[in-house]
Amino acid sequence: MVPNLAEIRTLSSFSGVYPILYSFFGADGRLDHEAMQLQVDRCIAAGVHGIAVLGNVTESNKLTQAERVELMELVGESIAGRVPYAVTIGEPSIDGQKALARVAEAACADWLILQPPAVKGVPESEIVRFFGAVADAASLPIAVQNNPVNMDVWLSNPSLLALHRNHPNVSLLKGEGAASWVQQLIEATGGSLDVFAGLAGIEQIANLESGCVGLIPAPDCVDIQVRIHALWQEATEDSRAEAERLYKEVLPLIVFMTRNLQTHQLAVGKRFVAKRLGLAEVHVRTPAATPTPFQLREVARIGDWLGPLGGERR
Repeated sequence: MVPNLAEIRTLSSFSGVYPILYSFFGADGRLDHEAMQLQVDRCIAAGVHGIAVLGNVTESNKLTQAERVELMELVGESIAGRVPYAVTIGEPSIDGQKALARVAEAACADWLILQPPAVKGVPESEIVRFFGAVADAASLPIAVQNNPVNMDVWLSNPSLLALHRNHPNVSLLKGEGAASWVQQLIEATGGSLDVFAGLAGIEQIANLESGCVGLIPAPDCVDIQVRIHALWQEATEDSRAEAERLYKEVLPLIVFMTRNLQTHQLAVGKRFVAKRLGLAEVHVRTPAATPTPFQLREVARIGDWLGPLGGERR
């Protein structure tokens, strides 16, 4: 059951927990349509408020342009309007981002998350101009992915405000970093952007306290993160105590996954979610890290209590 988020005030109307999907491949190396649809269905059964694709855990850097289009269309068809749909656009050129934004719109995306081009050393004003040009050509609400922790290119608070002021459809932000930094960002922007936290939800409750409207994690423990979000919104002493308890239970798993994108999140996290989905085998696209037996035992020790995704917990 999807929690009622009607009381959450947002400018964009989007809020809640949006898992960013893993890419599953078949033995033939191609995208596994059945596994991707299963992932969508089980995330929705777990109560997510939306679904996102083409972030780091989707391994978009390993997909061809044609596969990125295929994945956008496949996930849009699988969602079939049941929950809102967000698509990350990470092309390195303005024209490339405009083109994929049009594809995302045709694939029934509800909003877009723009990644900055990985070009270090250019003035911030150029990045603002880049995002502004894409936003002006798009008909959907826009979020910027701003990650000073893991990305080489990001924007300061004044630049984000200028972008929003000059391009009103830039109404959301994927604000990744320490919760204290996110809180300062929300305060500095005067609440003019709806901020979704990232970093797998490692500070989910602090992010909610800071004013974030939602979270964009991997699907690993998204059912629990949905429950935490709902309990925090209830804002009673009992509900918040339960939210804190659940957060403490999943935190070891989140910490493990966020140690390293390649050797933990993708090597182990994808296999963990595959197990929760009931998939018998995970086929990787090289280059890819191979999990160690210790890693697999450790994730089983700290996460097996979760049981099937979208089903009854043990």
